[in-house]
Amino acid sequence: MKRLALFLIVAAALLAPSAALASGVVLKVQKATHLVAVTNGKTKVNLVHTAAKLRVGQRVTLSGRTLRNGTLAASSIRVLGRAHTVHFRGLLLKKSGTQLVVSAGGAIIAVHRGARTTSSANDTGPTPGATVDVTATVGTDDELAATTVSTASADTPGGKIEGTLTLGTGTVTVKSDEMNLSIKVPTGFDLTKFATGDEVLATFSQQADGSLLLTDISGDGNAQEADNNDNNDNNDGDNSDDNGGNGDNNGGSSSQSAVASVHI
Repeated sequence: MKRLALFLIVAAALLAPSAALASGVVLKVQKATHLVAVTNGKTKVNLVHTAAKLRVGQRVTLSGRTLRNGTLAASSIRVLGRAHTVHFRGLLLKKSGTQLVVSAGGAIIAVHRGARTTSSANDTGPTPGATVDVTATVGTDDELAATTVSTASADTPGGKIEGTLTLGTGTVTVKSDEMNLSIKVPTGFDLTKFATGDEVLATFSQQADGSLLLTDISGDGNAQEADNNDNNDNNDGDNSDDNGGNGDNNGGSSSQSAVASVHI
């Protein structure tokens, strides 16, 4: 009898409409799409749907749930303070003498390179296509300035990008506020549910020749699109490792979505 009662308590907790609280640091704010990127101070970055007015560097605690495309739906966010440095991991997409552009959790992060950047001397350090660990300071203007950038090992190199879709022949282009990224589409990949101009979250792998290959794509114009069952028909895998979310003012939600925990 006691075991049955314990089982019912655990089951009720897993089906409860609220998720566990978690904390992190705001890495990027996309005002137009009501998305923020949050890093946990270690390596992971998550995209969070929320209408809350936030700034880069703010330490936040949030409650929410995981949507089907891996973004987070934030039901509440509370600012705890401000961080002066951030740390995250992503795929280095572009590099110049003054800037690095990194794909991290779907967000495209621009990081300035200064005299103190470890990898900037003689333009050495990671090159585009490498998975990198980045430590950066947060400026008063919400811009990030890299202090260290180092190559990290990755079993399956790749990344994500959130932005506006353009359909091509054998390729798609996703436009973020930082760059346009062209991604090859594998034979047989179904894009019939998508149209040019859609807001999407595209997942890609990096091929041996350095090109990017589309592995998954989902609507991401708001939380309801992010939670749409039809999003991931091309993906037989599980997106549970990439948590996602939605803000209070960003569309509806499905009662079948995962709500057990928010990993930031």
